[in-house]
Amino acid sequence: MLAYSRIKSIGVQKQSENLLVVSGVLEDELYAMACEIAISRPNLSIERVQARMKRFTTSRCPLAESVFTRAEGWKLDDELDGKIKKELGREGCRHMAALMIDCCRAAARAELTRELRSAIEADPELDKKAFAAEFLSRRSDLESYLRLR
Repeated sequence: MLAYSRIKSIGVQKQSENLLVVSGVLEDELYAMACEIAISRPNLSIERVQARMKRFTTSRCPLAESVFTRAEGWKLDDELDGKIKKELGREGCRHMAALMIDCCRAAARAELTRELRSAIEADPELDKKAFAAEFLSRRSDLESYLRLR
């Protein structure tokens, strides 16, 4: 018999050359929430955040819907996770903060994956390790954000 179940789903969509939209959902017996984050490319800064709390445990949790819009303008960098936890999670909902961090990391990984896929299509014999090193040298912001150093 299943005693506890948690489902988390994150999807990244490239809506245009200049915009990624990341959608995240977290649901379990206590919480149900969703967020959508629009991220501008190529500088990877947050343009828009929409947080929705469906099921929650404290009166502070619904504050996430307004508090999390403060992230608009923030860049995906090595300080982002701490800012989300401290400046948004403490005033809003820490579970929404964790979901938002996962969404931002998924967007950063999607950038690498998207470029790698295009490079492989152009050159099926591509040295993936060399490609990753070159990509991260060009995108040191992503390297530090994903803590690959």
